[in-house]
Amino acid sequence: MTKLKILLKLLFVISICFPYASHALKSDCVVLVYHRFSDEGPQSTSTSPEVFKHHLEYLKENNYQVLPLKTVITKLQAKESLPYNCVSLSADDGFLSIYKEAFPLLVEYQFPMSIFVSTNPIDKNYDSMMSWEQLREMSPIVDVFNHSVNHLHLVNQKPHILEKEVLNAQERISNELGVKDKYFAYPYGEYDDKTYSFLEANNYIAFGQQSGVASQNSDFLNIPRFSMSGPYAKMKSFILKVQTIDMPLKSIYPKSLVIEADYRPVLKLAFSRPLTNFEKSNFACYVSGQDKAKLLWNGLQAVNVSSIEPLAVGRSRYNCTMPYKENGRYYWFSKLWLRL
Repeated sequence: MTKLKILLKLLFVISICFPYASHALKSDCVVLVYHRFSDEGPQSTSTSPEVFKHHLEYLKENNYQVLPLKTVITKLQAKESLPYNCVSLSADDGFLSIYKEAFPLLVEYQFPMSIFVSTNPIDKNYDSMMSWEQLREMSPIVDVFNHSVNHLHLVNQKPHILEKEVLNAQERISNELGVKDKYFAYPYGEYDDKTYSFLEANNYIAFGQQSGVASQNSDFLNIPRFSMSGPYAKMKSFILKVQTIDMPLKSIYPKSLVIEADYRPVLKLAFSRPLTNFEKSNFACYVSGQDKAKLLWNGLQAVNVSSIEPLAVGRSRYNCTMPYKENGRYYWFSKLWLRL
């Protein structure tokens, strides 16, 4: 048999065994973040256990690849491909409802989850929080990472407070659970330039609470995660979010969240490729508590985004979307702002 015939036969076997191999890999992954699993908790941070079960059932029935967060980040940093329909589950704070309500469902569906915990509430044995023993019990399918000591707003903190909040929590988690990975989730999704630089200098990977898709082009000190609490947990919203694609961006300015003077901040986006006229005409950004943002285009590859009205005190977002080539799917990007 000639070499060509052998090659063709091999390709045929591969096509039978792996029919989607040619388009079943990609370079991004949707990361979801939950907090409480409760029907009675604060709506802004709670997800009904029944709704969470529906989420997991949808992922299973639609062949989503639910991967540990560490696997996702390792592959993204190494520029390695991820499976099509990649999703990763995370939860912040360490509420007891994760152990009581979410963990049995994770076991049932055999899906991994990463939990970011604040260590002081655990050490003080608060009734609403998990214990170290419960975290150890979940270890076969649950990874535990750093969410600070006291869950403070990490903006305008003195250097010694910032160091304590990050490094002491890391030490406690390492001592209790043997965790060495430097993964950190910002409390409230907030940081300033000092916090960002501190984490960068100490070789952390950090996660925000702004919506968007984790990709090879992500800022690994502010990786986006879609919130799955309150109204965002409804199935229509959930299905839309897990189908999203990373917005094709080359640069984003500014990185900083904090705004102190111009309360109509300008977000400068440069795309990694020229948009089609259809994409440009259907690109839209919305402002928290307002309506559509103002767009100022520079050709097909750059746009400035700004709010019409001043942003309110506290956290605000510019949420930008653009239709993807598959019907019903969207590119997605979100920018979090913090007005002090």
